[in-house]
Amino acid sequence: MFRKLLREPLLHFLLLGLLLFLLFNVVSGRQGGTDRRIVITDSEVASLVQGFQGTWQRPPTLQELRGLIDGRIREEVLYREGAALGLDRDDTVIRRRVLQKLDVISEESQSQEAPSDAVLGAWLQQHEASYAQPAVLDFEQVLFDPVRHGERLKSDVEAALARLRAGADPAKVGDASMLPTRSSASPADMVARDFGEQFASALVAAPLGVWQGPVSSGYGVHLVRVSQRVPGHPATLADVRAAVERDWESDRRNRAKEDYYHRLRRGYSVVIEAALPAEAKPGSGSGSAD
Repeated sequence: MFRKLLREPLLHFLLLGLLLFLLFNVVSGRQGGTDRRIVITDSEVASLVQGFQGTWQRPPTLQELRGLIDGRIREEVLYREGAALGLDRDDTVIRRRVLQKLDVISEESQSQEAPSDAVLGAWLQQHEASYAQPAVLDFEQVLFDPVRHGERLKSDVEAALARLRAGADPAKVGDASMLPTRSSASPADMVARDFGEQFASALVAAPLGVWQGPVSSGYGVHLVRVSQRVPGHPATLADVRAAVERDWESDRRNRAKEDYYHRLRRGYSVVIEAALPAEAKPGSGSGSAD
């Protein structure tokens, strides 16, 4: 009877299935790595407690702390098993998160000493145009809507200019609008933001105390009078220290990231098997970094 049982196809099928099951467990165990220990350190517990306090504004109870630690262990077990199964590969979200974390590491890969005044002063000198202080203007303006005046626009503006130069009240000349008739202590870059570059440039160059125009803006054409102007000038470090420190630090981080990447890149050999035009291949053209 035993020999008959050994010749039974169903038994062969069950034994083969058992062997495959055991083989899968052995292989998956190996994929999980030789390190099957999960160590929860003091710093990890402190981080869990800090995160809880940040959310709930109080420290966790002992039961809540045990739950936090259990959750951390669960997270680690599932992550390791998922990684062993290759679930972290070719996942756009995971790749992006890893890149973000590596970016932070690379930004801090160089010295983080606070820059001296000499370093900041040199940066300011190299980028002087970016920090130049704009002219500051006190001015008046009167608006004329080209659509409203049509073919009479030129003659109406000329007549209004004569009235203003003769002492007419600006509030009674031109078209009503939401624009302020008078503006005080307005930086030229803010004037350009509100009225356009052409308008701001005309005010920077206009003689003081005289009605001039017409000057164009996005609203129409204007007659303008500049009553006071503080000329633009190069910035001193005292004027723009906060901006210089911010920009210098941003540049330091960017350079650190690039240096970190290029150090890593030298350890890789890259083969491009795709059929690409020569201009599209990394390492070609003036924009190459390698």
